[in-house]
Amino acid sequence: MPPPNYWIIEDEPPALRRLTRMVKTIRPKAEIKFTSDSVKECRRAIAELPLPDLIFSDIHLADGHAFDIWEDSHLRAPIIFTTAYDQYSIRAFRVNSIDYLLKPIEESALARAITKAEGLHRKDGGIDLARLSTLLQNKQPVYRERFLVQHRQEWLPIQTADLRQLYSSEGLTFGLHSDGRRYLLDESLDRLEAELNPAHWFRINRAQIIHVESVRKLSPYFNHRIVLDLQPAGELENIVSRARVKACKAWLGN
Repeated sequence: MPPPNYWIIEDEPPALRRLTRMVKTIRPKAEIKFTSDSVKECRRAIAELPLPDLIFSDIHLADGHAFDIWEDSHLRAPIIFTTAYDQYSIRAFRVNSIDYLLKPIEESALARAITKAEGLHRKDGGIDLARLSTLLQNKQPVYRERFLVQHRQEWLPIQTADLRQLYSSEGLTFGLHSDGRRYLLDESLDRLEAELNPAHWFRINRAQIIHVESVRKLSPYFNHRIVLDLQPAGELENIVSRARVKACKAWLGN
């Protein structure tokens, strides 16, 4: 059997050197055939190079997010994410991630992840896609717990549970705190929606995601829609779109 082919996607040279050293210690025969810090280079590699047996991927790269690579490709290789950020774990497990290791990475945790990946390989060297699918489906979701928000000239950590609404206005995304203050966020509602616990958060329309504890009452509105009385109310109209009314009522009733 040929030696395993690994790729490492990492934008920090010291982290790349350390991860390479640990991988070679754990699997001396492994060949690291491609490394990069670039979304663009990774896309070219996927199109031009033999596909790897395993990928180690950071998230923040020199020219974008690693998700810009993996969400847009049909690559069928397991990915071990190696990152300093814990808020992307849900998205990670939607793109063939079999493990999510936070920096600084412990060699024992890396060894367990590599062993897990090796269990997905068939005797002919290919990936057992059925086992990979089962592994991904059995992952328990880890929802986002906090945000790092800009407030004047500072950055503040805010607990997700302390927010009552996420909304977009004039091309920007904001988080509305339970005390009525709003904070600028640097991610779209579509991405945030995927990282929130659906038991606590619901998208009432294209511009708003609300927390269940913000809802005081709901009332009928024009065209078979409903309007919510929220606390704090925020700056939008708090109208549930017609297509989401039934789901919203079911969510509030759970």
